[in-house]
Amino acid sequence: MWCRAIPPIMAIWVWGLATLGWAQPSDPLVLDRCQAIFQTLRPQFAYAERAAPQRFFLRVVLGSEGLPVARMTVNFDLTPVPLGLEDIAVVALERPLQDALRLRNQLARRFEGVLQNINLGNWYVAEPRGYRCFLTFQGRVVGVLVLGRSLDPLSDPRWQAAYQRSPVRFPAVEPVIR
Repeated sequence: MWCRAIPPIMAIWVWGLATLGWAQPSDPLVLDRCQAIFQTLRPQFAYAERAAPQRFFLRVVLGSEGLPVARMTVNFDLTPVPLGLEDIAVVALERPLQDALRLRNQLARRFEGVLQNINLGNWYVAEPRGYRCFLTFQGRVVGVLVLGRSLDPLSDPRWQAAYQRSPVRFPAVEPVIR
């Protein structure tokens, strides 16, 4: 008896999901604006954020026209780490002075190439304060670009504060941010 009830329930469930998917707002202006900002993204600064004693996350902040608009976590080799899997990217600084110097040198060599294999996802999510566009690396989300309702990029002031308190940062001189 219950076997006969499953197909109609599944059909209703699938129909409901399909209807919700079709009901999503789709505004090509949002994706066009995300693409325009994505094309101007450049690495602004990087820093090590403390996760535990002598354990750090490496963060790279991307910006457009001097405004930091997206942050990614990277491995020691500056490969982006998918959102939600940041714990696998913890860097241990066993000898803080030597390891920090080695890390800073690595950042200096490879900083500009961080965006080389980053793509813009072809979807966005609408939220009350605006829109979220997604930065991807090998098909996985590694960063979020947030736009306001007016389609202007939004920045998070906590990134610069974290950079300022970081024991390891690049560039060593604080960048000018508008």
